Amino acid sequence: MKKYLIFVIIVFVLGNLSAEVSLSLSQSVELAIQNNKELQTAREEVGKYKEEYKNVRGNLLPQLNFSAGYQYKKTQYPDSALPEVTLLSTMLDTTATANDQMIAGYIDSAFEGLYPSAEEKENSAFGQLKLDQVIFMGGKLINGINIASKLYHLQEKNYFLTEQNIIFQTKDMYYQTKLAEEVVEIQKDALEFARKYQEQVSHLFEQGLVSEYDLLRAELEVKKLEPQLMEAEKNFELAKQSFMDHLNLQEEIKLTEEIELQAMDKIELDNALNEALNQRIELELSDLNVAVNHVQLRYEKGNFLPNIGISAEYNYFGQNQNQIESEDWGNYYQVGIGFSMPLFTGFSNSAKIAKARHSLKQAKLSDQDMKEKIQLEVRNSFRQWQTNLEKVKTQRENIELAEKGMTIAEARYNNQVSNQLEVLDAQLQLKSARLNYLNAVYQAMISYEQMKKVLGREL
Repeated sequence: MKKYLIFVIIVFVLGNLSAEVSLSLSQSVELAIQNNKELQTAREEVGKYKEEYKNVRGNLLPQLNFSAGYQYKKTQYPDSALPEVTLLSTMLDTTATANDQMIAGYIDSAFEGLYPSAEEKENSAFGQLKLDQVIFMGGKLINGINIASKLYHLQEKNYFLTEQNIIFQTKDMYYQTKLAEEVVEIQKDALEFARKYQEQVSHLFEQGLVSEYDLLRAELEVKKLEPQLMEAEKNFELAKQSFMDHLNLQEEIKLTEEIELQAMDKIELDNALNEALNQRIELELSDLNVAVNHVQLRYEKGNFLPNIGISAEYNYFGQNQNQIESEDWGNYYQVGIGFSMPLFTGFSNSAKIAKARHSLKQAKLSDQDMKEKIQLEVRNSFRQWQTNLEKVKTQRENIELAEKGMTIAEARYNNQVSNQLEVLDAQLQLKSARLNYLNAVYQAMISYEQMKKVLGREL
């Protein structure tokens, strides 16, 4: 029984070690959005600016604070700090009347209260409720809230832009990895063909039908293709590992979608230029930046306007030498309105306004530059996409021609009309045509995704 359990555990562990995760393109995109560290950081940045907006907006509401405290104080005076007190009542002679004795007693009591005793104790407690409310700050508070709101929405747009970049990068890496895998399969097929062809030539050589040179050429072709296959396998493993790191996966992956040219929207260049100017997130970000600088200018102009605020507080306190009694409490409250107006700030406010104007001009220039760059990017992406589509068409025709050439070369060689070099050359042409076709399809698909990206479409 124990041996059986150990065997089951070993099988389970080995099964887990060899487990593969099959991934389609859409599943890879979902994993990238879920696990990508850059996107997670951008998501947290959005949360930070959202809370900052709430923080600034909270200044519109009354600020209410409560404070309370208790203090016990005990003082022990040294003898040198205690003055010698001579009581007035002890200085009266025998002729003093009762009225004199009474007045002297009151005076003695009053003077004793002015001098500290050897030991003094004091208990004190207080409570305070204070309210502050801003009435007017020259528009700075409202403008500050507007700036915080726009910065928050700017971060939301930044997050969306980062997400789209991650999606594009994921698609690119998915197709790159799949392309590397297809290259391995093509190299395997070429090597398998070369080995079968070598066996065939070897049999013909044994029968004396071909020369030793033909046999050496066949063996040389096999030797040449073996390191090419090793190189292709290495490139595939590197691409796959890089893609796994991008998805933050530890398990082995298997990509299920083939590299096939998909249906693509028909796009005209003029329409593409207009669509990009209306849809690109970067232009929205640029417009937001201009708007933020507009508000910042208004904010700085508010430094010349007065500030008005209301303040109110209520205090409750008690103090006693021995113990504070429940009925021995005092209180007071006050309400006030404050007004302040800057008269001269050493021209610093004027400098701040001038700086804000410069920043606004910079933002407008950047916005215009962004539009021009986007138009150029659309034109370049459109031309590249059209060029890649033409390459796909050409490479597909090349495969058909290479397959026909391979069929003809094999038939000619089998009928001893041509030599081995013609077959090997045809095989090389077919392998190159297949590799070029796959690469052309990959380039066309990625350039189409790039085209959608520069148009501002959601990937």
